[in-house]
Amino acid sequence: MDEKELLAVIEKAANEEAKELNLSDSNIKELPAEIGKLTNLEKLNLFDNKLTSLPAEIGKLTNLEELNLAKNELTTLPAEIGALKNLQRLRVNTNKLISLPIEFWELVNLVDLRIYENHLEVFSNKIGQLINLEFLYIGPNQLTNLPEELSCLKNLKELAIDRNNLDSFSPIQELHKLQVLHLFESNLVSFPVEIFQLINLNRLYLRENRLICVPQEIGRLKNLSYLELSNNQITKLPAEIGNLLNLSKLLLNTNQLSSVPAEIGELKNLTEIRLNENQLTSLPAEVGKLKNLKHLYLNYNQLISLPANIGELKNLTWLDLRNNKLTLLPDSLKQIPTLNKLLLHHNPELGIPTELLGPDPLKSLTAIEKAVEPSRILDYYFRTRWGRRPLNEAKVILVGRGEVGKTCIVNQLVYNVFKDTSKTEGIQISDWKVQAGKNEIRLNIWDFGGQEIMHATHQFFLTQRSLYLLALNGREGGEDYDAEYWLKLIESFAGDSPIIVVLNKTEQHPFELNYRGLRAKYPQICGFIKTDCKTGLGFDILRKEIAKTLGEMKSVKADFPSAWFAIKDKLSEMKENYLSFERFRKICQENKEIDSKAQEELAGFLHCLGIALNYKEDPRLRDTSVLNPRWVTQGIYLLLNAGQLADDKGILKLTDIARFLPLDEYPPEKHEFIMELMRKFRLCFAFPDGQHRYLIPELLGKEEPDLKKEFEPKNCLNFEYHYDVLPEGLLPQFIVRTHPLSHNQPRWRSGVILQWEGCKALVKADAAERHVKIRVRGDDPDGRRRLLAVIRSDFERIHSDIPTLEVKGIVPIPEYPDVPMNYDDLTGFEKDGIKEIFVRADGKTVKVSVSDLLNGVDLPDVRHKSGIEERGKQQKAFRLFYSYSHKDEALRDELETHLKLLQRQGHISSWHDRKILGGEEWDKKIDENLKNAEIILLLVSADFVASDYCYDVEMNNAMQKHENKEAVVVPVIIRDCDWHSAIFGKLQALPKDGKAVKLWPDRDSAWNDVALRIRKIIEELRNLLGENGESKE
Repeated sequence: MDEKELLAVIEKAANEEAKELNLSDSNIKELPAEIGKLTNLEKLNLFDNKLTSLPAEIGKLTNLEELNLAKNELTTLPAEIGALKNLQRLRVNTNKLISLPIEFWELVNLVDLRIYENHLEVFSNKIGQLINLEFLYIGPNQLTNLPEELSCLKNLKELAIDRNNLDSFSPIQELHKLQVLHLFESNLVSFPVEIFQLINLNRLYLRENRLICVPQEIGRLKNLSYLELSNNQITKLPAEIGNLLNLSKLLLNTNQLSSVPAEIGELKNLTEIRLNENQLTSLPAEVGKLKNLKHLYLNYNQLISLPANIGELKNLTWLDLRNNKLTLLPDSLKQIPTLNKLLLHHNPELGIPTELLGPDPLKSLTAIEKAVEPSRILDYYFRTRWGRRPLNEAKVILVGRGEVGKTCIVNQLVYNVFKDTSKTEGIQISDWKVQAGKNEIRLNIWDFGGQEIMHATHQFFLTQRSLYLLALNGREGGEDYDAEYWLKLIESFAGDSPIIVVLNKTEQHPFELNYRGLRAKYPQICGFIKTDCKTGLGFDILRKEIAKTLGEMKSVKADFPSAWFAIKDKLSEMKENYLSFERFRKICQENKEIDSKAQEELAGFLHCLGIALNYKEDPRLRDTSVLNPRWVTQGIYLLLNAGQLADDKGILKLTDIARFLPLDEYPPEKHEFIMELMRKFRLCFAFPDGQHRYLIPELLGKEEPDLKKEFEPKNCLNFEYHYDVLPEGLLPQFIVRTHPLSHNQPRWRSGVILQWEGCKALVKADAAERHVKIRVRGDDPDGRRRLLAVIRSDFERIHSDIPTLEVKGIVPIPEYPDVPMNYDDLTGFEKDGIKEIFVRADGKTVKVSVSDLLNGVDLPDVRHKSGIEERGKQQKAFRLFYSYSHKDEALRDELETHLKLLQRQGHISSWHDRKILGGEEWDKKIDENLKNAEIILLLVSADFVASDYCYDVEMNNAMQKHENKEAVVVPVIIRDCDWHSAIFGKLQALPKDGKAVKLWPDRDSAWNDVALRIRKIIEELRNLLGENGESKE
């Protein structure tokens, strides 16, 4: 905001006798004297500007009750500040204040003072005059002692003195009304004894100190409900911890505890306890007394077993046991009806296949929403304990560029023949049995005709029981680049799956590799084998190496319930490519499994293990619930490699599929199934015209439009991603995710134009440089940041699905867009308090503001806050549930895009039935997520009202939660219909005036109205519940 604009805003506010004025985040460098005209102001917000001083006229705002000066560059405050006698709330944190004027202490009506993150070395003894203070935040600064007069603040309820270098705490012992104390990151080696005089203390934050023990006196603080002692060096807890009967949350993670006292069982009000990252080998049986416990974190310990009575925790919803040494699980775990998250990763002695456990939360942002149901994990575990046999099955996945001889390798390997073949079209799958020690291993060798399959359909065939053969040759040179490319790609998608590198055609075109260097970089390489298909050179060695590697793969020997082997074998022997779920049930019954629940569990196991895919949870896919994975992958692969589709720029009509798929294997009634599965895994999207037309971005043209002038970097907001290896399917998946924003905009295989809220963005990949470049243009700087936030949100979700993908965020300097800055380095500088850095640009040294660079590409609240908002409180993300008719899926996609900003800022986590995973019970999963939702959006249309499930089940359950004040129900009218007489008709509908979204001339405006109102609802919920979702009482 320039000076002229600012003066106009002030003049307008003066004429209107405004009581509130919000000038936050407006790039204001100087506040004019005219601010003194606003004598009626009660609230003035100047947060996040570039003010270095304030005019004396600020003292004329004598009616001011609330003043926010946080996050500026103030080095001092004017004496006239003392004239603001009515001021109750003052935020001047995150500035450069060295001292405060004597008049400052005349603000005797202050209730809330936030002055943390400055450079104050001394606090005046006149602090004692502010007797009305209830909230005081003065850390971090550079204080070494507290004035004794602090003890005069008898009304103080919350005190933050963290991250200073205090050597005395005597004044705080007199603050008998104190309820919250922040002393984290304060270099403490022992508890200040003064704390134990604060008998009304409710919340105590002592994380990230150097505490070794917890004194017995902790038992005096009987009103504590929240105790945070994480990231210390605590080795022992006293028995007196059991005196804290009001404690609801106890955070002891990242310490050195080897045991927990039995008295922990006395804490009957505990809802959450974090004991992760300690050295625990066991838990006391008394843990079973914690009847109200909901979250129990025990990951990264050395637990061998769990208490037998852990099943008595009837309210437990989350149990994290990752990275322990568990050898068995107690039967009582099955008796916890509320358990919906059970994390058992990296407990190898339990013998649970990793696929069944779901993605590792440490490696994937989406792991939690993709977590496997605890009942399925436990059922599998206990069934295999009753009787088990090793699966002895694996896949060999043969990859490499075209014409390296992959098919010839398979022929020689399996059939001992050389057959010179043309380029493989589609997928060739060969069965092969290998003797590995005493076990016969059944192998499926998957030979892909091209490389695209690795990126586009890896989710259909990739399992832990996979051995990779990477085929290379030296015919055209470039074998070193090919080796790096494919090894990095395999690592990105398949983690530490073993790899054998096959140097093929070595007699025709001899070549070598940097064997030692590649092994050091990729330790999953089991060997390098030189082969020649014509002569059979090296194939005996290759067969032995494959057998040896398979014998060492624990996943190949994964246990499977003995009672179900007959069913699994029957399915494997069937010639059909798919069958209905009812037919699957009949096969189970014929093989003595008559329990319908067990049949569903088996279907889920087969899906997780990649033996048979199962999508009974999706109404559009449930008719073909159990099928052969080869059939799915082959069908999709044929479409992705169809030349005619490429000529049609990737546009496919449902009625045209018969041209590309053989009808004997893919009859017309299964065509929609294939397309819906492709949609589910973001390989295509449906056009919103309802004509069953789809776009497959993998088949878009490669030619990009000429956009240099329109997206000149110096005129844009710029961001980049740099990759070690750029998966070729990354941009196509991004195009699918963001398709509501690219309607009627250019799309090509490696790029797309997005349009939103008056701004446009160019997003394109450069395969040679392994970069993705983002250029956002528009007149509104905030609008550009919002669009960039949406784009980054989608990329982060894609990245999280490729566990070991190495990617760096890059922030080009606005004035020098060719000078890149690493985003993680910038956030590190900010965390370390480095505000400016020097870089070389255009042959000269330039000073760059760290916060300016980060604020240019980030929305407020996205980066880690170092202020009071993060003092031990993790902002709650409210659970949002979409109830909608599937005929309105395109409109739901549009709304979800507009709510991505709320999701990126940590305000919401959204759920709809498209997020149900394969093998899960759709109605149970919907009920579970509806039950847990705090915001429920009813996407209202005639089809919604006509849907028995939406209207009779979801909507009635939602209204019950609304009436019980367990959730907020929000009707969003998306298509015009008669909704006023419905039972939700009494609720305020969105958008404004309940006007259907499709009736708005500008649909963006309609969705923006919905998003703003949902943001308002979240603010109201935060005011009601507090930042971390706990009731303010």
